[in-house]
Amino acid sequence: MVLEEEIPRFAAWIGPALVRYLFAGGLAAVCAAGAAWLTQAIAHGPLAAGDRVYRGILAGLADLAGTSPRRVWALARLAVQESLRRNVLVVLGVFGLILLFAGWFLDPASVDPGKLYIGFILAATNFLVCAVVLLLSVFSLPADIKSRTIQTVTTKPVRTGEIVLGRILGFALVGTVLLAIMGAAGWAFVVRSVSHTHGVAPEDLLDTTDESGATVGATGRTSLDRGHRHRVVIGPDGTGVAETAQGHRHRVRRVEGGYEIGAAEGLLEARRPLRGTLRFLDRDGRPSAKGISVGSEWAYRQYIEGGTPAAAIWTFSGLSERAFPDGLPLEMIVRVFRTHKGRIEDGIHGTVQLRNPDSGQRSEAFPIVAREFSIDELFIPRRVGTMLADGGTREVDLYEELVADGRLEVWLQCLEPGQYYGVAQADFFMRTGNGSFVVNYAKGCLGIWFAMLIVTALGVMFSTFLAGPVAMLATLAVILVGQFRGFIARLFESQVTGDFSIVPGGGPIESLVRIATQESITVDWDPTPAAQVIKAADTVLLAPMRLAASIFPSLSELGTGDFVTAGFAIPGDLLAAHAAETLGFVVAFALAGAFCLKAREIAS
Repeated sequence: MVLEEEIPRFAAWIGPALVRYLFAGGLAAVCAAGAAWLTQAIAHGPLAAGDRVYRGILAGLADLAGTSPRRVWALARLAVQESLRRNVLVVLGVFGLILLFAGWFLDPASVDPGKLYIGFILAATNFLVCAVVLLLSVFSLPADIKSRTIQTVTTKPVRTGEIVLGRILGFALVGTVLLAIMGAAGWAFVVRSVSHTHGVAPEDLLDTTDESGATVGATGRTSLDRGHRHRVVIGPDGTGVAETAQGHRHRVRRVEGGYEIGAAEGLLEARRPLRGTLRFLDRDGRPSAKGISVGSEWAYRQYIEGGTPAAAIWTFSGLSERAFPDGLPLEMIVRVFRTHKGRIEDGIHGTVQLRNPDSGQRSEAFPIVAREFSIDELFIPRRVGTMLADGGTREVDLYEELVADGRLEVWLQCLEPGQYYGVAQADFFMRTGNGSFVVNYAKGCLGIWFAMLIVTALGVMFSTFLAGPVAMLATLAVILVGQFRGFIARLFESQVTGDFSIVPGGGPIESLVRIATQESITVDWDPTPAAQVIKAADTVLLAPMRLAASIFPSLSELGTGDFVTAGFAIPGDLLAAHAAETLGFVVAFALAGAFCLKAREIAS
């Protein structure tokens, strides 16, 4: 899977994140107070405006201090009842229709059917749940204000902050129930859709023999099901495996009258990886910060040239006999760039080699064949052969000779000249274990829940001072801008550090010049005075953009569906960070909505 940044520990993340949150929140509050003062100053003069803003802030804080949980819960129940009156449960029927007809359009013979089905279900659930709470949150309060039914609430001992919190809580409860039902139905759909088996007849198998001619097993192919077959390898004890195809494999065992093939393995997983750090050697065998660029604008993966000393080297830490008593379960994702086509179905040949980072002692090379769109597995046993100075080999214990203080280097090289291997740091990992797919799927739905909470709070906040359609447009605009938050942060980092490999093309002014002159974004500018002035101006422009982008929520960054579809367990540190970020945005939007509704009440 794609992992462009390391996932930090929550304990190390929360401190700086809290400082940034308080700074951004304080700055937003100051700007909002300044805008309110300017508006009042135009109508009443500067001194009277200051007094009005001051009294409004005090009234809002007193309103929040007197919040009653019982009144908030009562208003939340009213919001739930209002949602039911608006036939919100119709969305469940829509989701059911999507599941009924999804099988017509989703190809079970795709390269990775598990990823296809899981990605579709999570995307459909996310869209429907967020769309429902968006419509509820932006139209509810303006409709009550327009019909004056809000007066039946405000005339009672209810505070404006409680109205906002009650709406957020009520609509969030509705969204939670919908998400739970859709998530359970989606899980059942995914499991049923990917479940399948194959058949293999004894007459379709060929015996395999050893050097003495004795039969030691059999090989053959399974029947064609779901658009694919598996190569079958049977051992002398009658058990074997249907080898990996389309991201999964099957266990095979002999039964009376033939062979039985088990359920698919590898489609619905939750791998727990141990990842290392990556460095490269160039085609001459010299250390290099990066691999070779093959012309792709997305520089996530770097490439090494085949048939040369070029290598990609991962250094793993924390390896121990206790954690991996039988050997190292290495898994890898290797992309291929071909300068000549060849036989695509044969893959590209390469090797994996182990090296002691202290002594430099190397193991024998393990041959691999890189194929696209799959995770290849290589189990490294405890006893491995090592290379001697005279060209011979010696069998040694993995942990005694090659692992140094828990560290081990894994070297990847491509053997075929004119072909290239493409890798990223997250592409090689040791599998430390397997989590539960059900739990991992539930964590993926939790990411949808976070997004739903933010959409609800954002919609309610805008509905306190805007009409329904305008509030919906404002909410969608904020969500859209938030999708580019990560890009703006990387662009600012690229501009400040001068490392334009992070985001090529420069800032807004430089990009405009490149568009006008039709110049490629991959071509660096010469350090002329004009170029320096443009880059400095871009840095000045990007600074406030970077600051403003931090107050916009990015729903895509809160999503963890990529982990579920790729078959990796969602880290707890990542979920904790997303939960804290969601809480911060919901609190900020609720406070803003309470003050806006209070200001509207005072003005009226």
